[in-house]
Amino acid sequence: MTTAAAGLLAFLSTLTANATDYSLTVDAGKQVSGNPHFWSAAFGTGKAKLALRSDWQTHYQIGNRELGALLVRGHGLFNDEMGLYKGAGTYDWTSLDTYLAAIFSANMRPLIETDFMPAALGSSSTDAMHSPPKDYTAWNDFIKAFVQHCIDKYGASEVGSWYFEIWNEPDYLGFWVNADMNAYYTLYDNTAAAITSVIPNALVGGPGTTGVAPVAAFLKHTKSSGARVAFVSNHNYPGGSATGTTADAISLVNDNNARLGAIISSGYTSADVKSFNTEWNSSYSGQGSQVGDATMSMDNHWNVGFILKSVKLLADKNSGDTPAIDVFSYWALTDVFDEDGGTDGIHMTTKSNGNTPFDGVFGTMTFQGMRKAAFNAFKLLNYTGAKRLSVTGGTAGTDGVDAMVTESASGDELQILVYNYYKTLNTPSSPADNVTVSVSNLPAALAGKSVYVTQFLVDENNSNPYSVWASQGKPPSPTEAQWQAMRAAQHLALAQPVAQQTVTTSFSTTFPLNRQAGTLILVGVKRPVTGRNALVELEGEDYDGQASAAKEDSGDTSMGQAISLNDGGSIFYNNVDFSDAGVDSVQLRVKTSGDTTLELHADTQTGPTLGTCSIPSTGGAWSTQTCSLTPTRGVHNLYVIPGAAMHINWLKFHQAGAGVEDGGSSGGASGIGGATAGGNTSPGGATGGKSNSGGCSCRVANETSPGNPLALVFGALLALRRRSGRAIHA
Repeated sequence: MTTAAAGLLAFLSTLTANATDYSLTVDAGKQVSGNPHFWSAAFGTGKAKLALRSDWQTHYQIGNRELGALLVRGHGLFNDEMGLYKGAGTYDWTSLDTYLAAIFSANMRPLIETDFMPAALGSSSTDAMHSPPKDYTAWNDFIKAFVQHCIDKYGASEVGSWYFEIWNEPDYLGFWVNADMNAYYTLYDNTAAAITSVIPNALVGGPGTTGVAPVAAFLKHTKSSGARVAFVSNHNYPGGSATGTTADAISLVNDNNARLGAIISSGYTSADVKSFNTEWNSSYSGQGSQVGDATMSMDNHWNVGFILKSVKLLADKNSGDTPAIDVFSYWALTDVFDEDGGTDGIHMTTKSNGNTPFDGVFGTMTFQGMRKAAFNAFKLLNYTGAKRLSVTGGTAGTDGVDAMVTESASGDELQILVYNYYKTLNTPSSPADNVTVSVSNLPAALAGKSVYVTQFLVDENNSNPYSVWASQGKPPSPTEAQWQAMRAAQHLALAQPVAQQTVTTSFSTTFPLNRQAGTLILVGVKRPVTGRNALVELEGEDYDGQASAAKEDSGDTSMGQAISLNDGGSIFYNNVDFSDAGVDSVQLRVKTSGDTTLELHADTQTGPTLGTCSIPSTGGAWSTQTCSLTPTRGVHNLYVIPGAAMHINWLKFHQAGAGVEDGGSSGGASGIGGATAGGNTSPGGATGGKSNSGGCSCRVANETSPGNPLALVFGALLALRRRSGRAIHA
């Protein structure tokens, strides 16, 4: 044996010796609480003007479908760039209407920030936008008119369910002149009074400060002034600046405990005043190009354990179906974000004309719409069910492996979420720790049954396109081939092919788990969706690869982007899950200038033909057309090939015999060719054990559970999702 080989073996043996064995014990017969999805109640954005962009609109549509995101919170709705305030008594609501329409088009609702100050109203000669109004009568009239316009558009009941957070970070000089909290109290009282004069029981709150310390004084003030307050809010970034090296999940729990303590000590109850964290991430320095571990964690896999641990520790505080924190709003959903220089203030537009995928920006999605590892951590959470079960053997508040285990409302599926968290962000993935999960007292719907066992994995090497980019040498302007390699890693990966086994009253499994990683094991009577959900809109622009195609503003009623394909162009989607029941038709939202065709192929560009759809000219206008297909089931790559230049907004498949919900003109189809593309009906339906997944609406349970203070708005959103035909199982 060579000296080098001996040294390598010694090194590997050291790694193995440092691995830890964990035994997690789950009692499925013991429910400890409900599982309200407070972590997806809201996601942040940058400034409100971003919602006027079609790429932003698409990203939030995807966030709603795949993460269960419900509310959007962003800065600067009243900034001059929005053009709402034209002078005392003169307003223009055009951009506001587009802002709200964009949020509604994503099946989401606004969490309104009433900021910043229109320059004509600002009292400061040097920073009018971040100053109190010079004329409170004009400000109050503006706020009243703003709320009334929202009611005129959406109705009093709808707007009455919105949250209004008065200002952002008034304790920070960058957002409020002199960080003068007494001046802020005056602003709060006036703004709350203006809003409640239109909606008496409006859900107003604040102070949205940089930390929890000012909350108690704020509540002392509202108790004295009598101003209405329905929630209190602040922000917390455990890693601090870009150069921070740790992200302590416990600090987020301590932050919430302090906020709840301030509510009680100020003479309120947690039933009257809710606890919101309206911004959190590993660092507050995610504006771009700020180098350090804390900002790198936003792009790579280091935030996975941090996200999962933070949610689990806060969920431990649930009381029945009531969470200890009602809104836990991650900052932010997408790198279409604008707190730096560049076109429209968006940092990523300065990087190779917007073609660089990563540069330390807050979002869970890249500027181009690619899902990061952080996105996939939230996607794991979205699978979790309505009931939290007892689990012991984890590390609780320290580094290492722990778990959150849930059960579906009907008891026909368990969701076992296991993570390996280390507070130090740049913790090496290896050695992988060994985890054994033992479940007893399976519910009657599972005990003695043949079940599907599905395991997803998010770590350095799975569900993490950043590692692919790093392996490519971090090209500032990737080639199409490099983009395709990254996009192949953007969806939830299967740790192994879906399997079937018969269980008794117990279940157990053992697996390795890298550090700074998360995994989800589903044990259920039905196969879950393990790829892009074919029964949900596949956005044309959300492809995994393209030839001779380009994204564009759709200009369609659904807003967002579309894809423009030149003659000879094509797009493809990895791992589309057509379900085990299969599909036999597709709806196409298309725009053409002449008669043409559209071919759909499975697996490869020349693979089995799902259908050849005849597309009559739409006269350059968007049209929804329906095409019959060869019955297809299972999981396949999908290739879309037009016969001539064409614009595609979305595709949506329909299960065999289910009919089509939305009508539309029939495009006709030959429906010919090849063997049935979904002929493989092995457990999981993933031909050959394909490793990637994405696009499913994983879970919508618990949003209207008793005690959930967001029940009204969540109920409306849940109805919207049901109407859109999103499925959980295959």
